[in-house]
Amino acid sequence: MNMLISVHETVDTRGRSSVLARAALLGITLLLAILALTFGPLGGSAFAAPSVAQCNGVANTGGLELLCDVTVTNTLDVATGVGSSVVTLRECHGAANTANPVCTTTTTTTYDTLSTSVDQCNDAANGGGSNVVCTVHVINQITGTATSSGVTVNQCGGSGAGGPAPSLNCDPFPATTTGATITQCNGSTNGGGAPNRVECTVAPSTQSAQLAVSINQCNGAANGGGSLVTCTVSLVNTITAVPTPTPTPTAAAVTPTPVATSAARNTLHDSRTDGIALAGSATSGPGSNPGVWLPLQAGLLVLILGVAASLGFIARSGATRR
Repeated sequence: MNMLISVHETVDTRGRSSVLARAALLGITLLLAILALTFGPLGGSAFAAPSVAQCNGVANTGGLELLCDVTVTNTLDVATGVGSSVVTLRECHGAANTANPVCTTTTTTTYDTLSTSVDQCNDAANGGGSNVVCTVHVINQITGTATSSGVTVNQCGGSGAGGPAPSLNCDPFPATTTGATITQCNGSTNGGGAPNRVECTVAPSTQSAQLAVSINQCNGAANGGGSLVTCTVSLVNTITAVPTPTPTPTAAAVTPTPVATSAARNTLHDSRTDGIALAGSATSGPGSNPGVWLPLQAGLLVLILGVAASLGFIARSGATRR
Protein backbone atom coordinates (compact mmCIF):
# COMPACT_ATOMS: atom_id res chain seq x y z
CA MET A 1 0.00 0.00 0.00
CA ASN A 2 2.78 2.38 0.94
CA MET A 3 4.50 1.54 -2.32
CA LEU A 4 1.36 2.42 -4.28
CA ILE A 5 1.06 5.73 -2.43
CA SER A 6 4.73 6.48 -3.12
CA VAL A 7 4.32 5.68 -6.81
CA HIS A 8 1.18 7.80 -6.99
CA GLU A 9 2.94 10.74 -5.31
CA THR A 10 5.93 10.36 -7.65
CA VAL A 11 3.68 10.37 -10.72
CA ASP A 12 1.71 13.31 -9.37
CA THR A 13 4.92 15.25 -8.67
CA ARG A 14 6.26 14.50 -12.12
CA GLY A 15 2.96 15.56 -13.67
CA ARG A 16 3.02 18.86 -11.85
CA SER A 17 6.66 19.39 -12.83
CA SER A 18 5.86 18.66 -16.45
CA VAL A 19 2.96 21.14 -16.41
CA LEU A 20 5.14 23.81 -14.81
CA ALA A 21 7.91 23.21 -17.36
CA ARG A 22 5.50 23.54 -20.27
CA ALA A 23 4.04 26.70 -18.77
CA ALA A 24 7.51 28.20 -18.30
CA LEU A 25 8.50 27.31 -21.87
CA LEU A 26 5.31 28.91 -23.20
CA GLY A 27 5.97 32.06 -21.19
CA ILE A 28 9.55 32.35 -22.45
CA THR A 29 8.40 31.85 -26.05
CA LEU A 30 5.76 34.56 -25.73
CA LEU A 31 8.30 36.94 -24.16
CA LEU A 32 10.79 36.37 -26.99
CA ALA A 33 8.08 36.96 -29.59
CA ILE A 34 7.05 40.23 -27.92
CA LEU A 35 10.69 41.41 -27.78
CA ALA A 36 11.23 40.51 -31.44
CA LEU A 37 8.15 42.43 -32.52
CA THR A 38 9.02 45.42 -30.34
CA PHE A 39 12.72 45.81 -31.05
CA GLY A 40 13.23 43.98 -34.34
CA PRO A 41 14.07 45.85 -37.55
CA LEU A 42 11.26 47.26 -39.61
CA GLY A 43 10.76 46.21 -43.17
CA GLY A 44 11.91 48.32 -46.11
CA SER A 45 15.16 49.34 -47.74
CA ALA A 46 15.96 52.30 -45.48
CA PHE A 47 18.64 51.99 -42.79
CA ALA A 48 20.81 54.19 -40.57
CA ALA A 49 22.98 56.64 -42.49
CA PRO A 50 26.77 56.54 -42.06
CA SER A 51 29.00 59.53 -42.67
CA VAL A 52 29.09 60.13 -46.41
CA ALA A 53 32.67 59.50 -47.63
CA GLN A 54 33.78 59.59 -51.27
CA CYS A 55 37.06 59.80 -53.26
CA ASN A 56 39.35 60.14 -50.23
CA GLY A 57 42.99 59.00 -50.53
CA VAL A 58 42.67 57.85 -54.17
CA ALA A 59 44.35 58.62 -57.54
CA ASN A 60 47.69 59.47 -55.98
CA THR A 61 49.77 58.61 -59.04
CA GLY A 62 50.67 61.33 -61.54
CA GLY A 63 48.58 62.62 -64.42
CA LEU A 64 45.13 61.55 -63.23
CA GLU A 65 41.79 63.32 -63.14
CA LEU A 66 39.27 62.79 -60.37
CA LEU A 67 35.66 63.96 -60.64
CA CYS A 68 33.35 63.27 -57.69
CA ASP A 69 29.83 64.48 -56.87
CA VAL A 70 27.72 64.11 -53.71
CA THR A 71 24.09 65.23 -53.34
CA VAL A 72 22.37 64.86 -49.95
CA THR A 73 18.72 65.65 -49.31
CA ASN A 74 17.77 65.62 -45.61
CA THR A 75 14.17 65.76 -44.38
CA LEU A 76 13.43 66.64 -40.75
CA ASP A 77 10.22 67.13 -38.76
CA VAL A 78 11.28 69.30 -35.83
CA ALA A 79 8.20 68.52 -33.72
CA THR A 80 8.68 64.74 -33.83
CA GLY A 81 12.45 64.61 -34.37
CA VAL A 82 11.93 62.11 -37.21
CA GLY A 83 14.40 62.51 -40.05
CA SER A 84 15.55 60.71 -43.20
CA SER A 85 17.95 61.31 -46.06
CA VAL A 86 18.62 60.45 -49.68
CA VAL A 87 22.25 60.32 -50.84
CA THR A 88 23.32 60.28 -54.50
CA LEU A 89 26.96 59.58 -55.45
CA ARG A 90 28.83 59.81 -58.75
CA GLU A 91 32.55 59.10 -59.20
CA CYS A 92 34.70 59.43 -62.34
CA HIS A 93 38.34 58.55 -63.03
CA GLY A 94 40.59 59.07 -66.02
CA ALA A 95 43.73 60.69 -67.36
CA ALA A 96 44.12 64.41 -66.68
CA ASN A 97 42.37 66.69 -69.17
CA THR A 98 40.49 63.77 -70.71
CA ALA A 99 37.22 64.75 -72.32
CA ASN A 100 35.43 61.55 -71.22
CA PRO A 101 36.69 60.14 -67.93
CA VAL A 102 35.31 56.77 -66.86
CA CYS A 103 32.41 57.21 -64.44
CA THR A 104 30.95 54.60 -62.14
CA THR A 105 27.20 54.09 -62.05
CA THR A 106 25.39 56.81 -60.14
CA THR A 107 24.01 55.35 -56.90
CA THR A 108 21.11 56.66 -54.82
CA THR A 109 20.46 55.33 -51.31
CA THR A 110 17.64 56.14 -48.88
CA TYR A 111 18.41 56.19 -45.16
CA ASP A 112 16.04 56.31 -42.19
CA THR A 113 18.25 58.83 -40.38
CA LEU A 114 19.80 62.17 -41.31
CA SER A 115 23.14 62.39 -43.16
CA THR A 116 25.03 65.12 -41.32
CA SER A 117 28.65 64.59 -42.36
CA VAL A 118 30.26 64.63 -45.83
CA ASP A 119 33.98 63.94 -46.44
CA GLN A 120 35.09 64.07 -50.06
CA CYS A 121 38.31 64.27 -52.13
CA ASN A 122 40.65 64.69 -49.16
CA ASP A 123 44.30 63.58 -49.49
CA ALA A 124 43.64 62.65 -53.11
CA ALA A 125 45.41 63.07 -56.50
CA ASN A 126 48.80 64.03 -55.07
CA GLY A 127 50.89 62.54 -57.88
CA GLY A 128 51.60 65.68 -59.93
CA GLY A 129 49.93 66.92 -63.08
CA SER A 130 46.53 65.86 -61.71
CA ASN A 131 43.11 67.49 -61.66
CA VAL A 132 40.61 67.32 -58.83
CA VAL A 133 37.04 68.43 -59.55
CA CYS A 134 34.65 67.75 -56.67
CA THR A 135 31.20 69.06 -55.70
CA VAL A 136 28.92 68.68 -52.67
CA HIS A 137 25.27 69.73 -52.63
CA VAL A 138 23.29 69.44 -49.38
CA ILE A 139 19.59 70.31 -49.18
CA ASN A 140 17.93 70.33 -45.75
CA GLN A 141 14.13 70.31 -45.84
CA ILE A 142 12.96 71.26 -42.35
CA THR A 143 9.33 71.33 -41.20
CA GLY A 144 8.49 73.14 -37.98
CA THR A 145 10.02 75.86 -35.87
CA ALA A 146 13.64 76.38 -36.96
CA THR A 147 16.10 79.15 -37.76
CA SER A 148 18.91 79.56 -40.28
CA SER A 149 21.90 81.86 -40.65
CA GLY A 150 24.83 82.44 -42.98
CA VAL A 151 27.16 79.45 -43.26
CA THR A 152 30.64 79.51 -41.68
CA VAL A 153 33.62 78.70 -43.93
CA ASN A 154 37.29 77.76 -43.57
CA GLN A 155 38.95 77.41 -47.00
CA CYS A 156 42.07 77.90 -49.11
CA GLY A 157 44.44 78.24 -46.16
CA GLY A 158 48.02 77.09 -46.82
CA SER A 159 47.29 76.34 -50.50
CA GLY A 160 48.68 77.39 -53.87
CA ALA A 161 52.34 77.80 -52.87
CA GLY A 162 55.31 77.25 -55.17
CA GLY A 163 54.21 78.87 -58.41
CA PRO A 164 53.16 82.03 -60.18
CA ALA A 165 50.60 84.34 -58.61
CA PRO A 166 47.75 84.62 -58.28
CA SER A 167 47.43 80.99 -57.35
CA LEU A 168 44.11 81.27 -55.49
CA ASN A 169 40.67 81.98 -56.82
CA CYS A 170 38.52 81.32 -53.75
CA ASP A 171 35.15 82.71 -52.70
CA PRO A 172 34.82 83.65 -49.91
CA PHE A 173 38.43 84.56 -49.10
CA PRO A 174 39.94 84.96 -46.63
CA ALA A 175 37.80 82.49 -44.67
CA THR A 176 39.42 81.04 -41.57
CA THR A 177 36.59 80.29 -39.11
CA THR A 178 37.65 77.60 -36.64
CA GLY A 179 35.27 74.65 -36.52
CA ALA A 180 33.44 75.93 -39.59
CA THR A 181 30.49 74.14 -41.16
CA ILE A 182 32.37 74.01 -44.50
CA THR A 183 36.10 73.27 -44.58
CA GLN A 184 37.69 72.88 -48.01
CA CYS A 185 40.84 73.35 -50.14
CA ASN A 186 43.23 73.77 -47.23
CA GLY A 187 46.82 72.58 -47.69
CA SER A 188 46.25 71.79 -51.39
CA THR A 189 48.02 72.36 -54.75
CA ASN A 190 51.38 73.45 -53.38
CA GLY A 191 53.61 72.02 -56.11
CA GLY A 192 53.44 74.97 -58.49
CA GLY A 193 51.64 75.30 -61.78
CA ALA A 194 49.30 77.58 -63.65
CA PRO A 195 47.72 80.72 -62.13
CA ASN A 196 44.41 80.27 -60.34
CA ARG A 197 45.18 76.60 -59.83
CA VAL A 198 43.10 76.58 -56.65
CA GLU A 199 39.49 77.44 -57.45
CA CYS A 200 37.21 76.77 -54.49
CA THR A 201 33.75 78.27 -54.05
CA VAL A 202 30.98 78.17 -51.47
CA ALA A 203 27.71 79.00 -53.20
CA PRO A 204 25.19 81.14 -51.25
CA SER A 205 24.46 78.84 -48.32
CA THR A 206 22.86 78.73 -44.89
CA GLN A 207 23.15 76.60 -41.79
CA SER A 208 20.56 75.62 -39.17
CA ALA A 209 21.06 74.71 -35.53
CA GLN A 210 18.16 72.28 -35.81
CA LEU A 211 19.97 70.27 -38.52
CA ALA A 212 23.72 70.79 -38.33
CA VAL A 213 25.81 69.41 -41.22
CA SER A 214 29.60 69.40 -41.60
CA ILE A 215 31.36 69.29 -44.99
CA ASN A 216 35.06 68.63 -45.51
CA GLN A 217 36.44 68.35 -49.03
CA CYS A 218 39.58 68.84 -51.16
CA ASN A 219 41.91 69.25 -48.18
CA GLY A 220 45.49 68.04 -48.67
CA ALA A 221 44.77 67.32 -52.35
CA ALA A 222 46.64 67.76 -55.68
CA ASN A 223 49.98 68.73 -54.16
CA GLY A 224 52.07 67.48 -57.08
CA GLY A 225 53.51 70.04 -59.51
CA GLY A 226 51.22 71.27 -62.25
CA SER A 227 47.98 70.15 -60.57
CA LEU A 228 44.62 71.90 -60.39
CA VAL A 229 41.83 71.84 -57.79
CA THR A 230 38.26 72.96 -58.50
CA CYS A 231 35.84 72.33 -55.63
CA THR A 232 32.34 73.68 -54.95
CA VAL A 233 29.94 73.38 -52.01
CA SER A 234 26.33 74.45 -51.52
CA LEU A 235 24.30 74.00 -48.35
CA VAL A 236 20.66 75.10 -48.47
CA ASN A 237 18.15 74.99 -45.61
CA THR A 238 14.48 75.21 -46.56
CA ILE A 239 12.22 75.76 -43.55
CA THR A 240 8.47 75.23 -43.75
CA ALA A 241 6.45 76.46 -40.79
CA VAL A 242 3.55 74.33 -39.58
CA PRO A 243 0.32 76.26 -40.35
CA THR A 244 -1.78 77.34 -37.38
CA PRO A 245 -5.11 75.48 -37.40
CA THR A 246 -8.14 77.68 -38.14
CA PRO A 247 -10.48 77.63 -35.12
CA THR A 248 -13.85 76.04 -35.76
CA PRO A 249 -16.71 78.58 -35.45
CA THR A 250 -18.85 78.03 -32.40
CA ALA A 251 -22.53 77.55 -33.18
CA ALA A 252 -24.93 79.94 -31.49
CA ALA A 253 -26.65 78.49 -28.45
CA VAL A 254 -30.24 77.46 -29.08
CA THR A 255 -32.68 78.11 -26.28
CA PRO A 256 -34.95 75.06 -25.87
CA THR A 257 -38.66 75.65 -26.17
CA PRO A 258 -40.35 74.81 -22.87
CA VAL A 259 -42.85 71.97 -23.01
CA ALA A 260 -46.19 72.87 -21.62
CA THR A 261 -47.56 70.64 -18.89
CA SER A 262 -51.18 69.92 -18.26
CA ALA A 263 -53.32 67.74 -16.14
CA ALA A 264 -54.21 65.71 -19.22
CA ARG A 265 -50.50 64.80 -19.80
CA ASN A 266 -50.10 63.79 -16.16
CA THR A 267 -52.93 61.31 -16.49
CA LEU A 268 -50.95 59.33 -19.17
CA HIS A 269 -48.64 57.81 -16.52
CA ASP A 270 -49.34 54.16 -15.77
CA SER A 271 -47.56 51.29 -14.06
CA ARG A 272 -45.27 50.61 -17.04
CA THR A 273 -43.93 54.14 -17.36
CA ASP A 274 -43.80 54.78 -13.66
CA GLY A 275 -41.72 51.61 -13.21
CA ILE A 276 -38.66 53.40 -14.72
CA ALA A 277 -37.65 55.32 -11.63
CA LEU A 278 -34.68 57.44 -10.68
CA ALA A 279 -31.92 55.91 -8.58
CA GLY A 280 -32.82 55.91 -4.91
CA SER A 281 -36.56 56.09 -5.53
CA ALA A 282 -38.98 53.67 -3.96
CA THR A 283 -39.46 51.77 -7.25
CA SER A 284 -35.74 51.19 -8.01
CA GLY A 285 -34.57 47.55 -8.01
CA PRO A 286 -33.96 44.56 -10.27
CA GLY A 287 -37.15 45.14 -12.20
CA SER A 288 -37.08 48.92 -12.32
CA ASN A 289 -34.21 49.52 -14.81
CA PRO A 290 -33.59 46.57 -17.18
CA GLY A 291 -31.05 48.62 -19.17
CA VAL A 292 -28.66 48.30 -16.21
CA TRP A 293 -29.84 45.09 -14.53
CA LEU A 294 -29.79 42.75 -17.59
CA PRO A 295 -26.07 43.24 -18.40
CA LEU A 296 -25.29 42.69 -14.72
CA GLN A 297 -27.24 39.41 -14.76
CA ALA A 298 -25.39 38.31 -17.91
CA GLY A 299 -22.02 39.08 -16.31
CA LEU A 300 -22.91 37.09 -13.17
CA LEU A 301 -24.04 34.14 -15.33
CA VAL A 302 -20.73 34.13 -17.23
CA LEU A 303 -18.81 34.27 -13.94
CA ILE A 304 -20.79 31.31 -12.49
CA LEU A 305 -20.23 29.24 -15.66
CA GLY A 306 -16.50 30.03 -15.59
CA VAL A 307 -16.17 28.93 -11.95
CA ALA A 308 -18.11 25.74 -12.69
CA ALA A 309 -15.90 24.92 -15.66
CA SER A 310 -12.76 25.49 -13.59
CA LEU A 311 -14.03 23.21 -10.79
CA GLY A 312 -14.87 20.53 -13.35
CA PHE A 313 -11.40 20.75 -14.86
CA ILE A 314 -9.76 20.45 -11.43
CA ALA A 315 -11.92 17.44 -10.61
CA ARG A 316 -11.08 15.68 -13.87
CA SER A 317 -7.37 16.40 -13.38
CA GLY A 318 -7.51 14.93 -9.91
CA ALA A 319 -9.30 11.83 -11.15
CA THR A 320 -6.76 11.36 -13.91
CA ARG A 321 -3.84 11.59 -11.49
CA ARG A 322 -5.52 9.01 -9.22
